[in-house]
Amino acid sequence: MVASVVLVVDDDEAVRKSTAEILGEVGYSVIEAADATTALEQLRANPVDAMVLDIRMPDHDGFWLLDQLDDAPPVIVVTAHRYEREIMEKRDEVSHYLQKPVQPSELLWAVAKVVAA
Repeated sequence: MVASVVLVVDDDEAVRKSTAEILGEVGYSVIEAADATTALEQLRANPVDAMVLDIRMPDHDGFWLLDQLDDAPPVIVVTAHRYEREIMEKRDEVSHYLQKPVQPSELLWAVAKVVAA
């Protein structure tokens, strides 16, 4: 059985590494991106089963990234800021919206839910 691939996009290296470690420990194959531009390059180069996406990043925000994608993988937005209205406008692209700090069990539940769909 091939492991599901998850792209983790967050400019905070500690958060990105921690998220990748949590996912990797349960068997997901993880690709990391520190900004939206790199994430877009990764998505074009690698098929992924899900994306864990921060919204606020230095180059472009997560909404910009979603706008660039014709066929986005299931997206789990994980952010410290409130974007309820903006997330509702993107409800077709965003599967789950989690507020930081996120408990590992909450993250794993959301990823497992979208990967299984």
